[in-house]
Amino acid sequence: MKPFIDTHAHLIHGVDWELMDEIAASGLLEQAWLMHCPCVSDDIAFADEEEVLMCAERYPGMYIPFGFIDLTKGASEVTRLKEKGFTGLKAISPVKNYDDESFFPVYARAEELGMPILFHVGIISKGFWQKMSVPGSPGPGKMKPNMLDTIADAFPRLQLIQGHQGVPWINELWESLFYYPNISCSVCGLIDYEWLMHNLDSRCADGRLFSEKLMFGVDGLYGSRPYWQNMIDTARFTEEFFLRVGRTAHWGKSERAFMSESASALAKNFGV
Repeated sequence: MKPFIDTHAHLIHGVDWELMDEIAASGLLEQAWLMHCPCVSDDIAFADEEEVLMCAERYPGMYIPFGFIDLTKGASEVTRLKEKGFTGLKAISPVKNYDDESFFPVYARAEELGMPILFHVGIISKGFWQKMSVPGSPGPGKMKPNMLDTIADAFPRLQLIQGHQGVPWINELWESLFYYPNISCSVCGLIDYEWLMHNLDSRCADGRLFSEKLMFGVDGLYGSRPYWQNMIDTARFTEEFFLRVGRTAHWGKSERAFMSESASALAKNFGV
């Protein structure tokens, strides 16, 4: 199996550092974009800000830290996270729509500081918002993919990453990728493989293939052996998807772009 970049990753609270050393030595993980998320999932606690930054410092260039952004706190929160050492931002379960103009100062500061934002879009686990340590909202209604279009248009130098494909509004993802050069997608979680088969060879308005803006992700927890094995299994399956399913289609040649090259190119835009 070839090395991969995981563009949507988390860190478990109470990291198995021996495992993390093994991962670093394995050569399988080229890079992971590590999202701080103030919540629990299936009664498993996510790492806090300090643990995420500690991991990034311990393995320079391998784990890229994204800090959770409470959009209600304004631009000063972006500055705080940047000064603390975060490279990017992660948004999920906002109390208002992502494209509400009251959040624009946050996006303006992120654009100014060169901090990409990964937005959770579409379907979300029932009751997730109740597990967060900050105010949130239930359901996916305030996290529709097309809300990023407004932000992308208003802040053209801000890199916006759709976390997941935006199911059940997946055709909104098509529009976002087609029109806006600064929107890309971390494909993870509930994946519509049929949509990928039909659209990896689509071209954006600027002529780029969609496969140059669609990137591999797992949305798992690093620091735990069962989760690491799942990441390996997911990466291996995805390689086979391109090799076996895509062998009679042109998009089958996009495996390396999807698994690492597109993410590597995007990361250069935010200084990684």
